[in-house]
Amino acid sequence: MPRTDAPLQPRTPRHDAFSEAPNAAGDDRSLLTPLPVVLSLTAVNNLGAGTALMLVYFLTRQSFGFTAEQNLFLALLQGVTYIAGALTAGPVIRRLAGPGKPLSMRGLLAVLMAALAGLCALPWAVRQPWTMWVLVGMSSALTGWLWPVIESYLASGRTDAELRRAAGGFNLSWAGTQVLVLWMTAPFKEHHPLEVIAVMGVSHLAGLALLLRMPRDPADHHEHVPHMPVDEVSRYRRLLHCSRMLLVLSYAVFASINPLLDGIAKRLLGAGHDAAGWTLHLITIVASTWLFSRVAMFSVMQRYHWWQGRRTTLVWSSCLLVGGFALSMLAAHVAVLVVGLALFGLGMGSVYAAAFYYAMEVGSAGVDAGGKHEALIGLGYMAGPISGLLAGVAVSRGWLRPDQLSLGTFVGVALLLAVGLAAIARAARRPIA
Repeated sequence: MPRTDAPLQPRTPRHDAFSEAPNAAGDDRSLLTPLPVVLSLTAVNNLGAGTALMLVYFLTRQSFGFTAEQNLFLALLQGVTYIAGALTAGPVIRRLAGPGKPLSMRGLLAVLMAALAGLCALPWAVRQPWTMWVLVGMSSALTGWLWPVIESYLASGRTDAELRRAAGGFNLSWAGTQVLVLWMTAPFKEHHPLEVIAVMGVSHLAGLALLLRMPRDPADHHEHVPHMPVDEVSRYRRLLHCSRMLLVLSYAVFASINPLLDGIAKRLLGAGHDAAGWTLHLITIVASTWLFSRVAMFSVMQRYHWWQGRRTTLVWSSCLLVGGFALSMLAAHVAVLVVGLALFGLGMGSVYAAAFYYAMEVGSAGVDAGGKHEALIGLGYMAGPISGLLAGVAVSRGWLRPDQLSLGTFVGVALLLAVGLAAIARAARRPIA
């Protein structure tokens, strides 16, 4: 998933196979990457990454018959390797790209994109269940390095309103692409699940052409100093802290729902493992509800700014998130599931957009701080599956029936949400120093 912290520091221009002559006048605007190019690169990479890290739980069921418990373990692996990638992003990028290093930032992008394309082709080429574990584990780590580089091209050379517009376009680009992933793959994932991953992974290779429109390294990124009073800066930093805590919880909820969503939708639609084609399409429509509502929330929050700087944003975002999660996990009818997923998507979108905005306004520009932030999101990725796996233990011990796995997961995540939201409320009410 793209990170929400400030970008990497730029590198001193040098030449390599991907380089171009630096501007003689030293004009950073001449090295500014065109926004449509960065947004296109974001979208293209999300076609492959979205399939590998979001749709994979549907495809594992269809291709290798993974159980809900296996998918939860797979989601746990995603969280662990995501943390590993996030924490090593700064050191790895500094070692590989920069003055005297073997690659430019653009060259590093090319290597990462080619590697991700190869990983997407692995399950199709080998056709063994273990390839799914390799795909998820390595893709999570590599995308933890990919997005900081892309975001450095997005933000570098842009400040204030221009930077916020770019950030809003970035959110719409990656979130909108994830909707396309579900819809584009729907007609094929029943009979060709492994081919779906391989074909979508080709998008990483197609995106290499966009690198020709990008400078060798990002333009200078001047640290943004918000034009606001000191006490207001302190308030924004408090809101950034609380929004990030809520972002971790939101990803914990997402990570608990995503591996189980296919099974929940099939159960409510009365479809077995070998569901008819039209039923699989209907499952896709239902599952994509939250993706549509997240894009809608991104659009609203990009256009209207009444929510900025307000603690009430934390309140209604939390209500949307919790309410949507509860309805989705406890739904006894498909209509209730659709409403729950829609509310959940609105909550995910508002939390993410707020965290992104405050990071752009008052967040740190250090790459290691960004890695720490990504590691916290990785904790969210881990917490959801852990709750589901504990529910699986309860089923194996006979404390819950097999059909109550979703209920047990709901209870575990609900307890996590209660503790987390209490901590956020306490932090938000604390007097500003």
